[in-house]
Amino acid sequence: MVKKTAPIVLMILMLFLSACKVKDYTPEIPLAFENNAKVTSGDFSYDCKICKNEDSVTVTVDSTAAKGMSMSYNGKDISFSFADFSYDINGKNFEKRNAAIVIYEVFDYINSTEQLNAKKIEGGFKYEGRISLGDFILIQNDDNSFKSLTMRNIDYKIEFIN
Repeated sequence: MVKKTAPIVLMILMLFLSACKVKDYTPEIPLAFENNAKVTSGDFSYDCKICKNEDSVTVTVDSTAAKGMSMSYNGKDISFSFADFSYDINGKNFEKRNAAIVIYEVFDYINSTEQLNAKKIEGGFKYEGRISLGDFILIQNDDNSFKSLTMRNIDYKIEFIN
């Protein structure tokens, strides 16, 4: 009896397995988003609003003595504005820890890399890569919002507040 039912069970199992398809999921990386965040670099931290569009990233400080200051980076120039003061400079030799530069470079890397290093993790996805500041880890939630951006080789983190 066992010899006759074993092939039938195997055939049924193979039919079920062949009907199953491995889910091929590619997470969506938004070209534009707006988030509140906390930027921490060493012992210094500040709250801010991050606005990213297809061409640039703007970070507006919401805490510290610099509250209200905006920094925008477009891949070439960085613009600062605070009250009635505004100033544009070439970002090439500017401090690479600037949050607008970091976020711009991370998303530029992600959107331009042919073989993106993304891994499925509990609750979302983990992206790894390298920008001018060093190696980064970006965590994206299952709903495509972002959780955190951490630099591996330095004490630098951006926590997105959803």
